[in-house]
Amino acid sequence: MTFLLLNLLACPEETEPTPEVCDEDDVGTICTFAGTSQAGYNGEAIDRREAWLYWPVDIEFSPHGLPLVHDWNNHRLRVLDDDDSFRTVMGTSFVGDGPPDLSDREAPGAPGTTVNLNHPTDGVYLPDGTYVDASWHTHKIRVYDPRSGLVYVHCGDTPGYAGDGDESAETALFNQPKSVVYDEATGTLYILDMRNERVRALWSDYTITTVAGNGTKGFAGDGGPALDASFGFPNDTNPRPGGALALADGVLYVADPENHRVRAVDLDTGVISTVVGTGTAGFSGDGGPATSAMINYPMDIEVEEGFLWIADTDNQRVRAVDLATGTIETVVGNGEIGSDGDGGPATEAQLYTPMGVELDLDGNLYVADSANHRIRRVAR
Repeated sequence: MTFLLLNLLACPEETEPTPEVCDEDDVGTICTFAGTSQAGYNGEAIDRREAWLYWPVDIEFSPHGLPLVHDWNNHRLRVLDDDDSFRTVMGTSFVGDGPPDLSDREAPGAPGTTVNLNHPTDGVYLPDGTYVDASWHTHKIRVYDPRSGLVYVHCGDTPGYAGDGDESAETALFNQPKSVVYDEATGTLYILDMRNERVRALWSDYTITTVAGNGTKGFAGDGGPALDASFGFPNDTNPRPGGALALADGVLYVADPENHRVRAVDLDTGVISTVVGTGTAGFSGDGGPATSAMINYPMDIEVEEGFLWIADTDNQRVRAVDLATGTIETVVGNGEIGSDGDGGPATEAQLYTPMGVELDLDGNLYVADSANHRIRRVAR
């Protein structure tokens, strides 16, 4: 699949019908939570059920801030206000890298609605309520402060690789940072530096080092130091997004998409291992050990409630691994490309390139059903 940089100044003239409303609180049932299946952007203050999205890749829930959608091909971050309508907090109608006057290059920054973006992919709320965004195609980490509405570049500049060795993050260069996760215990922000084939740590003292990956694409390193490992993150000329991070109980989980695995780094020992996948793209293994199962291009992961949740993107499924037993199961999707299934069991629904997975504060499951231009919800 080719991912194009699109200028979305105009929307299609005709819209497809809004998916039928279903009971969002019926346990095990899948419903469209946001989006209409129409790709595009139809304005601000639009109810989530009527708003157009364009390849949404993630939704973030947090006790620290409002639900926030990375509307990837609209190049916007959009929060869901208490009235169930969307509001852009970062991004414009133009593809770019910040405001024209570059006033977001240092704190306190520029108004978020003046900051041009280019395919933002992931983010995380910090305990102080600010939001950290992986500005993927602009090679930067940006911070949004909802109290002021201002956005500034926390680190990153032109594409490249620099800053390791406990240097100040002012010198850091990234190459399409895809995913971020925050460790509240240590104040560390972990960054998946996709085209540099590394996972890096931005420490609380604003220095940066690599914690996993040797910079060479491939597969190597299981059972040894994570710094010697090779990953399969996309790094060609115009790659699709790939890779994700999750953190729990001193373990950093890494979705390794082109190796068709999820790997785990023990942050105490620095040792890396595979916890999901055989390395062969495919679908198998439900009901058995996750290390014997086949997955296909895992795009996103989350760890919540003792489970590792996986957007098994090219299998058109979401799968869950019980971390206590190591057993894997499909929880959303029947493996068929399509958009049917609302109002029925989640495991019988069709998906189309699900790129993101998330749980809300009540444990309900959300899927960024990206090529269907929807966020879908499964009550639990």
